[in-house]
Amino acid sequence: MQREWYGTLVSLAGVLCNLVLFAVKLAMGLAANSAAVLSDAFNNLTDAGCSLTLAIGFHAAGKAPDERHPFGHGRIEYISGLIVACLIMATGLAVGKFALERLLDPQPVGWNAFVCFGLICTMLVKIVMALFYRRANKTLQSPAIQAGVTDSLSDVAVTGVTLFSFVVSGCTAFPVDAATGLAVAGGIFFAGAKTAVDALDPLLGKRENPVIERQIRELVLATQGIENIHGLTVHDYGPSRKYASAHIEIAASMKFVEVHDAVEQAVDSVRKNLKMDIVLLPEPLGSDSNLPIAF
Repeated sequence: MQREWYGTLVSLAGVLCNLVLFAVKLAMGLAANSAAVLSDAFNNLTDAGCSLTLAIGFHAAGKAPDERHPFGHGRIEYISGLIVACLIMATGLAVGKFALERLLDPQPVGWNAFVCFGLICTMLVKIVMALFYRRANKTLQSPAIQAGVTDSLSDVAVTGVTLFSFVVSGCTAFPVDAATGLAVAGGIFFAGAKTAVDALDPLLGKRENPVIERQIRELVLATQGIENIHGLTVHDYGPSRKYASAHIEIAASMKFVEVHDAVEQAVDSVRKNLKMDIVLLPEPLGSDSNLPIAF
């Protein structure tokens, strides 16, 4: 529960920061009549909506398991990530339509030093946000928050390109501002597509990280009496709700009490070191028995 509350607070902080950035960039974009700055502003509005969706997802994922959902509600975090991806891609299309209209019907851009200074300040804010998300994710270990790190850094690059186009637009007749807005839209859509893939992978049952599987094997095989492990499967019910199951081979001469103690020791070791429950099904070493006993 503590993890979900922390994730909710981090996401709400992202909502607040992105709303402020949207308001500032919207004012600058309207003042300068810049398609690139306005596109960048609506990118921040989308980020605010994404952060709000993640906050709701973290809160819902923290609900305790119930009769209908015995493994909890952790996958809501992945579903919220998929909703975020759809919002990002929709924004990319809308911003692209606006920038394309400006490209076909160019309009003058009013250059001023205030807008340049404001864009530089928003870039610094996004760098601070990226560092904030990265630090928070050391505790949360959430793909959604990690996406926030990537998104914040990409926003720095997007705003940098926007700033460049805003400065150059006064030096050429080519609608650099509108073209940059179109490029920003493409970057937004691409980021949304990548987020969608990352969110879909665990929902579709992508194989767990081989490093986690190797750690489980090492912990189990380090237990005295367990000779081999096979059929290891990790079941993902959310970033903080993962379970594993595996078959283990033990010496046929071991007594039932000794087998029970070895299994309990291996389960405790995995739970303590990886914060994950595991079900182990012991089989006599070299036996063809198809009736393992679950512990």
